Amino acid sequence: MPKPQINKITPFDARYDAVVSMSYLGHLPHSNRIIIYDAVTMTVVYDQTKSGLALEHTIPADTLTNGKKYAVQGQVSDSFQNTSPLSDKAYFWCLATPAFYFQDIQNDTTFRTASIYAPLIYEQENGEEIDEYRFYLYDDLKNLLVESEALFTTDNMNYAYRGLTDDRFYYIRAVGSTVNGIALDTGYIKIFINYENPKDYKLIDAQCNEQNSVVTYQTNFVVINPSDTDTQYEYDDGFINLIDRTLVYDKNFQITGDFTLTIRGRDLYRTATILKCTNNITDLTLSSYIYDDDRMRYKLAVSNGLCNYILYSEPLLPDKDDIVTIHIRRINYVYRLECFVEKNTAAGGEQI
Repeated sequence: MPKPQINKITPFDARYDAVVSMSYLGHLPHSNRIIIYDAVTMTVVYDQTKSGLALEHTIPADTLTNGKKYAVQGQVSDSFQNTSPLSDKAYFWCLATPAFYFQDIQNDTTFRTASIYAPLIYEQENGEEIDEYRFYLYDDLKNLLVESEALFTTDNMNYAYRGLTDDRFYYIRAVGSTVNGIALDTGYIKIFINYENPKDYKLIDAQCNEQNSVVTYQTNFVVINPSDTDTQYEYDDGFINLIDRTLVYDKNFQITGDFTLTIRGRDLYRTATILKCTNNITDLTLSSYIYDDDRMRYKLAVSNGLCNYILYSEPLLPDKDDIVTIHIRRINYVYRLECFVEKNTAAGGEQI
């Protein structure tokens, strides 16, 4: 009789039933047997025979011990009372089920900002390490919008979901695997985005005087208009038309301390200077350039009189109606440039 072969065994939690299967090319099987050894001492810890056609065997819960490595061999008997040789040994681990979840984010959590940070927690009591993992963002119908690059470090398992739309449901998720092949999945976590802030931080706070019916209001933001008063900026559906134009701010514009400056726009596939800001100490210029391979990069140039920063984004290829989000950040005087393309889902695309 031919020798059977043990199929690949992914590490499993010994506290629960687990199934070991084998492959075999021969006469119709009548029964199968597996022998499990301690991989260090080669002592037999389990030896059972099961009747039936299925070439699989269930190891009962608590038969083995988590944190230990084992070897297993299989054997098949056919309906003619013939018994195959034992298979080659296959090795596997028993490991406790890891904890893999978003910290402080449960289903139906509401967030008040367009960007959220999702810290991920991984814990495994037997010291099993993560091989890689990715973050995902889905719309309310679980259509994929964002997939992160593969991540490997566990020092800071934190991901920023950006450009989220107000009054909209999303699903976030993280999926990964351990070095020995245990699948990790947080599942789909439903969140809701609602920009409304507490009253103390509302953009406009209006109050009516009951004595004279006069309405007074105050705001917590300052509107700084572009300095180029000769240019008549046109507004289209909430966007400023910047075709053949540049936004210039050189009055009342402060660049001090840490900050994040965000620009969102569409129809930005062009070579152009988009934004210029200065306060007579620091100059900041954002421009775009289309290269020979048709991909576009954004360039951030910053000068403060002592040193110059020049940063380039990753290459992008946005379509006409795609929304491009650009974040310019300064933390401890170090600048970062981050760009994202939100594909037009109406046209069947996805966010990248």
